[in-house]
Amino acid sequence: MNENIAGLRFFYDSEEQKAARIIGSACQKSVQLIQQCWGLKTPEDCRVYVMTSWLRFLFQSAPWHWKIYIGLTLPFVAMRARATWPYAGGWALQYGKRRVIGIKPPRLIQEGNRSLGEIVFIQNRSIDEIVQSVTCHELVHAFTLHLKLPTWLHEGLATLAMELYLDKPIVREDTLEYLDDQVRGSTNGGVENLRVEKPETLVSAYMRGYWLTRYIDETRPGLLKDMLSRGVDQGSFEEMVASAYGIDKDNFWKGVCVTLRSFYQ
Repeated sequence: MNENIAGLRFFYDSEEQKAARIIGSACQKSVQLIQQCWGLKTPEDCRVYVMTSWLRFLFQSAPWHWKIYIGLTLPFVAMRARATWPYAGGWALQYGKRRVIGIKPPRLIQEGNRSLGEIVFIQNRSIDEIVQSVTCHELVHAFTLHLKLPTWLHEGLATLAMELYLDKPIVREDTLEYLDDQVRGSTNGGVENLRVEKPETLVSAYMRGYWLTRYIDETRPGLLKDMLSRGVDQGSFEEMVASAYGIDKDNFWKGVCVTLRSFYQ
């Protein structure tokens, strides 16, 4: 079955109608939130799927010429997909101009490995709220994939959106401790650098992005909208933040760590 929701094409099997109602409602609310907060436009071709199988999702969502590529690279794709599938509540992918997200129904999220989520999130959400906030998270990715955001903003914006969607904090305050680990890491790098096989690196990257993005949103909310509207390269995003807050751009993450700890502790 398929529907049009807030400019999105929404696909699901007839037996997944309960999950579809939850995800469809979340799509409607999320699109409004993303547009109002950051002025991001709905992609011309954006599709949402109730995702019950990673293999089916890939072949169902891809344009025909991409299906050929997926088939040719399936051993590699399968290795990556099987590694991330137990941890993921949803996925966002880009096939040229087409953006697609897959969201697991509640039962599959409950059956998955939630160990990383327990490190990051306060356990204050019902399963329906988790599905809704995951939908919002992945839609933010779909709306920003063309901007080639640095990892910290790519994940930080999507995680912040989950809190704005639910109108309550969901990230554990003790995750501020992960900032020190990330200061020694790379300041750039795309989402391809995030691997579930390295959970500490994964959590550090998420938390670095979340706390900095949240700080910007709380202190200078117009800055995020301005950064996203310009679509500058990865390094320029950090230059804009450094300039706005008087941080030494050559020691960007050390300065960020000091600023965030002073503000939140």
